[in-house]
Amino acid sequence: MYMGGLTMAVLALTKPNEIRVKRSELRDKQKEILNKAKGRTVLIVSGSGAGEEKMVLDKKYFDEVLGKLRSTVETLEIAMDKRLFTQIMKAAQTLDDDLRRGKLHSMDEAFAEE
Repeated sequence: MYMGGLTMAVLALTKPNEIRVKRSELRDKQKEILNKAKGRTVLIVSGSGAGEEKMVLDKKYFDEVLGKLRSTVETLEIAMDKRLFTQIMKAAQTLDDDLRRGKLHSMDEAFAEE
């Protein structure tokens, strides 16, 4: 299972660059400040009371984080299914031999319309 790369990708997405701004500053310079929320840079907007912070982030970044989260959950579900995980691990042991012997087919070959 390729959990190491997946975990690293998720960790990279969960450590965004943060820019902290006050709500009043955002009101005064809205366009300029909102333009800073690009890629992995997120805005943390503080309100007047404790715990009134809001986050502004780029939709593409949000979609990427959400996609990685969904992928991680699916991977964990497979890993937690002992029967399925055992079958996958048994199959993985023969992959190198199968590849050398030409027993594996590409997705195009497997699903080609005749």
